[in-house]
This record gives sequence, structure tokens and C-alpha cells, in this order.
Amino acid sequence: MNNRYDKIPDHKVIKSAMQQELTDKQIECVKSEIETAALQNDDKVHIDLMSFNPNQKRKLEQLLKSKGYKFVKESSWSFLVNL
Repeated sequence: MNNRYDKIPDHKVIKSAMQQELTDKQIECVKSEIETAALQNDDKVHIDLMSFNPNQKRKLEQLLKSKGYKFVKESSWSFLVNL
């Protein structure tokens, strides 16, 4: 019975998603995409933004730029970033 109720996200997760904060899952996904591209000797990484709200997209863009990544192409659906 409790497993049914676990599907409802808690308030903290929703509040975080509504703000600029990236979720742990989003951070792990971006990390994984960058690591995979690096291991495959790819000079660009495609980051899917379907699970990001507009504030989170801006936060991710600021974060990646602060870490020295250069954007090749930006859309509302994805980022293409030089490694």
C-alpha cells in the first residue's frame, strides 16, 4: 500500500525544481553525458534538457560556463557543448 504513495514527489523536490536548483538526478545525468563523451574521445557532448525547467536550464548554462565549457549550439531542448 505504501509503495503507491511513494510515487507522489515530496514538497522539497517540487520546490527545488520550481527554483533554479538542479536535482541530483539531473546533475548525475549531465556528469554521465560528459564522462561518456570523454571516454569515447568525442570533442562534443549533447545534453538533453527535457527534464529541466527554464530556471534550471539557465542555472546549468551558468554552471557549465563557470567550469570553462564552451557552447556550440543551444536550443530549448538541448545543449551541444565542446569538451
